[in-house]
Amino acid sequence: MPMENVLHSQPRGEHHGERQSIAFVVNNYPPKVGGVELHVSALAQELASQGHRVTVVSLDNNAASAMEKGIDVVRLPCTRTVGGVLAFPYPGTRKRLVRLLASRNIDVVSTHTRFFPMSYVGMRAAKSLHIPVIHTEHGSDYVRGVSAFVGLASRVVDWTLGRIVLRGARHVLGISSASVEFVRRLAGRDATVFHNAIDSEFFAEGSQPGGVPQKLVFLGRLVRGKGWERVVSVAEALLAANQDLTVHFIGDGAERQALEDAVARSSYRNRYTVHGFLGATDIRAILRNSVLLNPTELSEGFQTTLLEAVAAGGVVVSTPVAAAVYLREAGAPVRTISAADAEGWIEATNELLNLPIRPIGPALLESMDWRGRGRDFVDIVSRLDTV
Repeated sequence: MPMENVLHSQPRGEHHGERQSIAFVVNNYPPKVGGVELHVSALAQELASQGHRVTVVSLDNNAASAMEKGIDVVRLPCTRTVGGVLAFPYPGTRKRLVRLLASRNIDVVSTHTRFFPMSYVGMRAAKSLHIPVIHTEHGSDYVRGVSAFVGLASRVVDWTLGRIVLRGARHVLGISSASVEFVRRLAGRDATVFHNAIDSEFFAEGSQPGGVPQKLVFLGRLVRGKGWERVVSVAEALLAANQDLTVHFIGDGAERQALEDAVARSSYRNRYTVHGFLGATDIRAILRNSVLLNPTELSEGFQTTLLEAVAAGGVVVSTPVAAAVYLREAGAPVRTISAADAEGWIEATNELLNLPIRPIGPALLESMDWRGRGRDFVDIVSRLDTV
């Protein structure tokens, strides 16, 4: 039977309330860890827990295909990864994907981030089977914090493949208002805000609002532009006057050695801890009664680390990225400071170290949870023929 006819021999579910068969076609998936990977993993798990059939297709030469937490994860071979993030599928991947989507009676394909090769491959495979594509854009601007050559190359990709992906999807989601605006600017498409989320009940467990912060925390990749240097400078200005204050760096990356060298030069080196990667339980414990410092200058999407901090009973000082502005306007204990305002960072952090932490409201806590976001996604899928 010709491949293009396979779909029609197995009608897909098209009615509201039916169990859907959803395929995520992405470059990376855990055990690879990053913001996009965590978003896809959490959403896929939530959809599976709601009874939908979920398949994830990713590129990975090191991990095997497996059934994981109710999700059928298919890992395909690829080229070597560039920068720990970007790999390319081998020739023939699109045809293999067409066969897989058809054999699993997929109702909708979900792709993520306009410049990943699998977003383009996934869109082409889905279109050949007349399967609608929902694309989620995680970026809020062109790539920053890179060399001039890489910056130009990334823009060329955005202007070509990126626009094709954004314009070819049936519906586009953006994980922040800034992402939605970027989609409009790059591709002339209207997108729907679909915020990142967390397991808010897990992070709120054991939180004790009302205490005074005792820790400064950086949580994220140790790379240029994320701002770990700012955290060190703020800590050095405040440690002498705050005898019980400790400083924690959670994450890893290309600049970890530079961070460890900076810590080693400090007179307060014994009050710093560079943890590397940690599990969610350890992260929750460190965020409790802390000031999370988020001095990023990168074009972030909607950072879940800020949601985790306020849910766990911490406070935040951040550059005015999308998640910080959203939380601040929702009444969460978040201050936004320009990246260039060195004194402002010290003053805001010092003020928060002397104020009791106020709890966030239950409505905000619930709005940050993946359960609601999963229901939102299914509702979008059910209305694809009308958007």
